[in-house]
Amino acid sequence: MPDSVFSRIILLGHTGYIGRRLAPAFANAAPGMPVIGKSVTELDLTRSDASGTLELLLEPDAALVICAAIKKQLGDTLDVLAQNLAITTNICKALAARPVKRVLFFSSAAVYGEDVQHDGTITEATPVQPTSFYGIGKFTAERMLMKTASQHPATSLLMLRPALVYGPDEPGYYYGPSGFLQKARAGSPITLWGDGAELREFLFIDDVVDVTTRLLFSAAAGVLNVVSGASYTYAEALDAIERMTGTRAATDSRARTKDKVDHRFDPSALRRAVPGFAFTPMDEGLRRL
Repeated sequence: MPDSVFSRIILLGHTGYIGRRLAPAFANAAPGMPVIGKSVTELDLTRSDASGTLELLLEPDAALVICAAIKKQLGDTLDVLAQNLAITTNICKALAARPVKRVLFFSSAAVYGEDVQHDGTITEATPVQPTSFYGIGKFTAERMLMKTASQHPATSLLMLRPALVYGPDEPGYYYGPSGFLQKARAGSPITLWGDGAELREFLFIDDVVDVTTRLLFSAAAGVLNVVSGASYTYAEALDAIERMTGTRAATDSRARTKDKVDHRFDPSALRRAVPGFAFTPMDEGLRRL
């Protein structure tokens, strides 16, 4: 990696699940380049005066990496949507006043609609159809950042839409591979929606950090789905845990409240942006846990 591409990297949300791993990854990739992390305890981006504070950190040759957000797991509500839009509004105000060289925004594959069945595989050209306030907020943030960046031709904007991310030290129980493993280890029953046969992409956290670091220092711009192209069912995640532990976790089932929806992604655009990058298979990711 180059060591003089940016004058500094400002990382918003550096104590979050992904952000706290990105900070050291950036530092290792570009030794000597300052990495300035800001979390809500230091800079509350929902406050009306936050944009002025953020402006002071920005420089023309800086990179701004945006992980700051209120997660869907904390509530998929209008109030949370309003807070997330306040965060983006303040970031855009700061960028309008003091443009930077590079902006990398963590969006989400939720913009395609968690409950939407797509024909074929999902690509960056697939129409967005968010069905949650979280997904609506992410897509709205994308458009706000695009509008702001378009007014400053020197700013390169990259927006990443990762699939479901799992890994060690997840903050609480998530419905997915690491959450299942956590319950299996504790001997607690795992509740599946229906038969757990819907297909999803599960990305190991280390892969997301690695590919994000490579992309930050690349020329990639626009929208990129961070996906491997390998989809698994929730039932297959349980099978992988059984193979690893030698014990079948106790499970029960809850009736579906919505139709079964499969998600398959085409990773072609990401492969062109980071040639040769290999994602961790789910079995291996669970072993690392």
